[in-house]
Amino acid sequence: MFHPEPSLTWVPATREQVVAIIESINQPQVSVPGKPPQTVTGHLCALRNANGTFSIYVALHVPRTGENVVYVYEKRQVTLEEYRDIEIEGLQFLESMGFMLDNLNFRNLSPEMQEKTVRRIPLFGGRPEPVAPAPAPARTSMGIPAAAAPPPVAAPVAAAPAPPPAAPPASAAPALSPRESAALARLLAAF
Repeated sequence: MFHPEPSLTWVPATREQVVAIIESINQPQVSVPGKPPQTVTGHLCALRNANGTFSIYVALHVPRTGENVVYVYEKRQVTLEEYRDIEIEGLQFLESMGFMLDNLNFRNLSPEMQEKTVRRIPLFGGRPEPVAPAPAPARTSMGIPAAAAPPPVAAPVAAAPAPPPAAPPASAAPALSPRESAALARLLAAF
């Protein structure tokens, strides 16, 4: 069973120690212990210890404050035989909070990509990629959002034929960052 470990705010690790990284592709509202519900990111990370055992961590990162909440398994070091069952328990733990997860297949990445990934994961002291804010909606000269402003009225033209009816505007989908696009592509390829 995983439980929060307040004494851990991050885990020092080198890319050579990392066995697996599974990260969330969404940011659900989660009740982090001692804090109000808020959007967080989640990771499950497995490390190989010097003595041949493994340690599995579940981490929640609160982007608003930059804090990590690290969960550890009741048995800090597990054998290879125990590893898979505990990893599955960690995945179920994250999924129970509403996370959709993507296995980065960390060991299959190039050494350069492994290093870059470790540097951006908050659990390892990294900084996540910033999410660009959505552009502000266009406004009219009167300060009204352009989408809410009434269309300008044109004077009728006597001999002009009526224009064809305009197609309804397409709803704009939110843009995905390159990292989110790659994660979505990997998720869809798994089906």
